[in-house]
Amino acid sequence: MRLVRVVVGLTLLAAGLYVVIGEHFAGTSGDATLNARLYIVRAPIEGNVTLAVKTIGARVSPGELIAEINDQRFDTARLLELDRDRENQQIELKRIAGQREAFSASKSRFDAQSTDYQRGRVRQIEARIAETKATQDAAAARLRQADAEFKRANELSTRGVQTAANLDRARATYDVAQQELESAQQRVNYLETELASARDGVFIGESYNDAPFSTQRTRELEQRLAELNVDKEQVTARMVQLNRQIDAERLRVNSLTFATLKAGIVGLVWDILVEDGQYARRGQDLLKIVDCNTLIVTAGVAESLYDSVSVGAAVQFRLFGDDRIFNGTITRLGGSGATSLYANLAVGPSAQHLQRFDVTVTVPDLAGEPDLGCAIGRTGRVIFTGGPIATFRRFLTRYGL
Repeated sequence: MRLVRVVVGLTLLAAGLYVVIGEHFAGTSGDATLNARLYIVRAPIEGNVTLAVKTIGARVSPGELIAEINDQRFDTARLLELDRDRENQQIELKRIAGQREAFSASKSRFDAQSTDYQRGRVRQIEARIAETKATQDAAAARLRQADAEFKRANELSTRGVQTAANLDRARATYDVAQQELESAQQRVNYLETELASARDGVFIGESYNDAPFSTQRTRELEQRLAELNVDKEQVTARMVQLNRQIDAERLRVNSLTFATLKAGIVGLVWDILVEDGQYARRGQDLLKIVDCNTLIVTAGVAESLYDSVSVGAAVQFRLFGDDRIFNGTITRLGGSGATSLYANLAVGPSAQHLQRFDVTVTVPDLAGEPDLGCAIGRTGRVIFTGGPIATFRRFLTRYGL
């Protein structure tokens, strides 16, 4: 029995030494940290900051409000100037509308006056035509009388009863009567021409213009109304342009006086760089947010191990204090002194890490674990080549133990 105990003890001692020495010489990292890309939220404008998330470590989702910035000191002089110009144009439109209304009323009165004048003038010419026709009838009667007298005088003169002087007087009377009739006829023609023109609104005569004063004033008012219509179109066009400028300026003012900052990623508030209500300058850093979708593992290894690995190689990762082992892939070999590689990462390298060679590993299965999906800062170890413990775990896993 004593020999058995000695053999068992030596076996256990050998197994322990094998595990310790095997794990020591296995390809593992000195340290490994869960890390992720860091996004900095900056102020797009100047103004007072109102934070919607006020605690470090708060989770944010895409579209969630992070902060608001309001600048009450922004210069809005240009917008005020455009508003004043638009008000002036509106006043000008009202003035034009008032003038158009007054001119239209005056034109209506002059139109009525011109119509009355035309009617009166037509009736007057018609009366003169009637008078002239009566004169024409009288001249025709005198011509008939003179013609009869001239014929009798000529007959008597032929028989030698009438003297030559009486014949000449009869002939002259006949000629005068004939000319009077012709004159009356021409006067009727003239008046009928004047009547036709008057009915068309054109008045011809010896002592007045072709249009009465009321018609002339109507035409002047029509011309003035046409000019006002052109002025109205110009003012309306200026107002349309001013409205476009005001809308554009208001959008510019709104974009420079008020800004809403929303999260674009699933992450954690890593740091808050301003106080709630503090005035921030444009481009100033406000918050730091960790993007949980960019979870990676950063590890430091010895130079001898670093020279034996390559990008794309399969590795394993295990957190300290956790029995779960996750498969990963090497995605970057950063080498020694990899300080610049951590500028956009949440967790920076330690002094000991910088003395080693940097290796970046992606572990996709971490995102599926509720407690590890964004466990930034937790540490563990990356296993590049399996040791005794890993071999023993694979053996137990293979047989469902």
